[in-house]
Amino acid sequence: MDSENIKKWGCLIAFLVLMGISCWATEHSLHLLFGKSFPPIFLWVLTLAMFVVASYGTKLIVDSLNMDIYLDHRRRDFWLGVVLVLFFWLIVSMPTNTHTFFFNGSIGSVIAQDKDKTCSYLRQLSERVNTDPIYKDVYDDIVGKWKKASDEYKGLGNREIKQKGAGQFFRQLVEDVNSELIKAGANNGHRVVVVDNYNQFNADNLTVYENQVYAALKYIEDTKYKVDKKTASAAGQVAEDIKRVYKDTVEVLLQSGSLLPVDVVKQQEENIAKGYTAVKVNQKYVSFEDDADRELYTAENITTRTKRMISVYDVWKDFLSGKYPLSFVYYIILSILVDVAAFIFFDFAFKKND
Repeated sequence: MDSENIKKWGCLIAFLVLMGISCWATEHSLHLLFGKSFPPIFLWVLTLAMFVVASYGTKLIVDSLNMDIYLDHRRRDFWLGVVLVLFFWLIVSMPTNTHTFFFNGSIGSVIAQDKDKTCSYLRQLSERVNTDPIYKDVYDDIVGKWKKASDEYKGLGNREIKQKGAGQFFRQLVEDVNSELIKAGANNGHRVVVVDNYNQFNADNLTVYENQVYAALKYIEDTKYKVDKKTASAAGQVAEDIKRVYKDTVEVLLQSGSLLPVDVVKQQEENIAKGYTAVKVNQKYVSFEDDADRELYTAENITTRTKRMISVYDVWKDFLSGKYPLSFVYYIILSILVDVAAFIFFDFAFKKND
């Protein structure tokens, strides 16, 4: 075997190795995108075929630019090569390869962020931390009415005749307060009970009345304006499922330096998606860190941070809209270098000499 043939065989082997890397990356990205819709063997055959066609396209371009060889249709070959490279490499191979390299390098941190943020919002639900915002109006209205009654009891009311104690006007104002409490959700056990005789003033009793008002408000807040206990318990269970899967699988694999299998990523994403749904359904009981989180967790069609990483389309869309740092460019360059090197070796392996 002469030296020229040795070089060609060496180039062919190098091409096959680089093609294997590139096709693995493309197949991985397509597998993430399509899931079980297509069997892996089908995706492998498809990616191998597309890469060979793209490689052939580069050869057509190189040969058409080589004026030292004879070609019947030089211009036709050039433009056919351009079309093949644009379609099979620039539209399919390069974007999917970049996605795979970026996904494998970033998915661990994205899942961890998604887990932590989602569980923090689920904790607000499970611990019943927040109150429905409309409760503030209810609270302010009842407290305002009670202040009028309290001022009347102290003899500080707006009436021309100033008189301390539980007189007619005070009792009427208390009934107004009780009426609002019942309307807001209190029961007969949570209301102001006047024990003073007419026109009698007792500072200690006033404190008791005030405590009854705030106890009734607390009861109303807890029973009507906070997430119900069944929902809170369910939110806590979703958070536990997210943490368990992360600790038992994702964290173990990341610590060992292994790539996360597609099935593990999707299992965790499904759990996180349940958390997103719980947050969206009960969003009035959640205090979001910023508007971006509110938009993400309450979107009409929920897409978790993890799920966006799974889709090659969403990853490129987010990059082009400025959501990823410029380090993403590194993965683009890496993808281009692998493929271009493969194309160069292909062209050398099948170089036309005459």
